[in-house]
Amino acid sequence: MKKSDIVVMPLSMKVLRLLIHNDMTVKEIRDSLKDIAQATLYRHIKKMHSAGLVKISKEEIVNGIIKKTYTIDNAKLELEDIKDMTNEEYEGFFMKFIAILVADFKDNLDNNKDCKKEISFTQLAIYLSEEEEEELSKEITEVLTKYRKNKKTKNRKQKILSSIYMPGTNKGEDSDN
Repeated sequence: MKKSDIVVMPLSMKVLRLLIHNDMTVKEIRDSLKDIAQATLYRHIKKMHSAGLVKISKEEIVNGIIKKTYTIDNAKLELEDIKDMTNEEYEGFFMKFIAILVADFKDNLDNNKDCKKEISFTQLAIYLSEEEEEELSKEITEVLTKYRKNKKTKNRKQKILSSIYMPGTNKGEDSDN
């Protein structure tokens, strides 16, 4: 199974969200995802490991059993991961991503009475040269990397930042030419 197929699975998204903040064993992950059968979780993490989404950060022997601790390896899809997809496959991949966003949004509406003041979404059109685009990408990565390492505390609540970056369509725009 390809990395692009695995990363958009709802269980993968749940596991990756847990591993963003802490390296965890399968048991610790299962304790957080109580609705997932242990055997299912072990099989899925094995797939994620094979695809390069997670890696083993530590192994120790406890009572004769190897206890593996996992961390995120490379959960970002690169051009290499998607270059051979057809337009229909890529659209399907995007639709899975959107479906996960919608499910997260609905979960907040159903289970978080304060979500309306905590959720924001917007779309912004910006004009960038190739150099500015590269600089923006580096700056965003730096900012997100800084906050990604934060640990959960009583004052810190988890926030999910989802981004979609694509070229504009230039529809309805005045032409400079």
